[in-house]
Amino acid sequence: MEGINIPQAVDLEMAVIGAILIDNKAIDDLLEVFTDPAVFYDTRHQIIFKIAKALYDENRPIDLLTVVEGLTKKGQLKAAGSSAYLIDLTQKVVSSAHIDYHAQIILQKYVTRQLIEFCNRGLKLSYNPEVDTTTLVESIGVAYDRITGILSNGYKSISWNDAVSSIPARVEFLSNNTGELTGLPTGLTATDRHFSGWQPEDFVVIGADSGMGKTAFVMNNMLAVAKNGDAVGMFSMEMSVTQLAIRGIAVESNYHMNQLSRNGFEKPQYFDNLMEVVSRVKEYPIYIDDQAALTVSEMKRKARTLKRNYDIKMLVIDFIQMFSGDKDTRINVSEAARACKNLAKELKIPVIALSQLSREVRKAKWCLPSKHHLKESSAIEEAADIIGLLYRPGYYGFTRDGNPEVYQDLGIDESSNALLIVAKNRNGALGNVQMHYVEDKTKYI
Repeated sequence: MEGINIPQAVDLEMAVIGAILIDNKAIDDLLEVFTDPAVFYDTRHQIIFKIAKALYDENRPIDLLTVVEGLTKKGQLKAAGSSAYLIDLTQKVVSSAHIDYHAQIILQKYVTRQLIEFCNRGLKLSYNPEVDTTTLVESIGVAYDRITGILSNGYKSISWNDAVSSIPARVEFLSNNTGELTGLPTGLTATDRHFSGWQPEDFVVIGADSGMGKTAFVMNNMLAVAKNGDAVGMFSMEMSVTQLAIRGIAVESNYHMNQLSRNGFEKPQYFDNLMEVVSRVKEYPIYIDDQAALTVSEMKRKARTLKRNYDIKMLVIDFIQMFSGDKDTRINVSEAARACKNLAKELKIPVIALSQLSREVRKAKWCLPSKHHLKESSAIEEAADIIGLLYRPGYYGFTRDGNPEVYQDLGIDESSNALLIVAKNRNGALGNVQMHYVEDKTKYI
């Protein structure tokens, strides 16, 4: 469009390219910000950077002579502006100081150009009557993910020095901690005690047999976080928002699930208390997307949107085997597990995914679940920081009177009837966490 300048910063590009030609260490700082030659607006700089990066990848020195040699071998010296242009670039800079700052500006200009292209392409496709709406939204989502992915490449971790130096303050905090959680509340005293709450950046997998109460367990977690004033996001590919809302009311009240979902109340006065619970619970910052068969790409895009719009502090996925895709289940689950772990790190929140167990669990002694009973267990186990397996002996017909050895060997005392078996805990202890399941209210206490 005439009169509109394309976003670019060629002068800073010249300074950055000049810096890597005079300082062999400058490219380290540049590659912390971006690695794609296309970020440069000037095609000459794209060509030069590509050669410099190739030298870097081969552990060879980067300077004027080696870059000119590389360009000559590739037959690209003229396209890069000739030797005279490269010499001119080195004379425009004195040092590589502020290269990371300059690189960030160059990256911002590139992202702006990509957004313009993204919007123009979306408009063009939207006006095309032959383009399917679902395909249009999916393609736009993929393009948007690619743009946000470019920005995330600029992430810079703290140094080893800073990380080590921060440990005494953390130990002092833990030493003086009188039971205060270091993470988000789980809604259950026993699990809070074991994990000190769900920790940021952890990918938590909760596995259980069908009907064991996976959703009930995680509903406790969600309500506890929301009551604490923190927003929670959830992708529910199995239950609708209405079904989950009924469960939330059951957890927050003394009503039975049958009263709330099937039979109604025997006494009219029960409605007074119900309305009080509803008026309180409906204000909780819980955001649920119940679209069936999400793709991993859609999940990532929507998760980032939830973080951006509502600053969610926890994300729940029910359940990980239900992601759709054009590959077999094993690959789909593997991609989903990796995506969940990456999202936990990127958004700096705990991500909790529910998982089905294989039928093989029924063949185990006392039907006791183990990590290998998770469907597509290898992919999940590799990505997860924590794996918790829900188990209720009574679900399989093992009673305290008829099968006392089950309860004794597993250490389930009289006040409990369920366990969270901590089968993996990357940063803490394993073991069995005792809980009590109230079946008619589908909640753990």
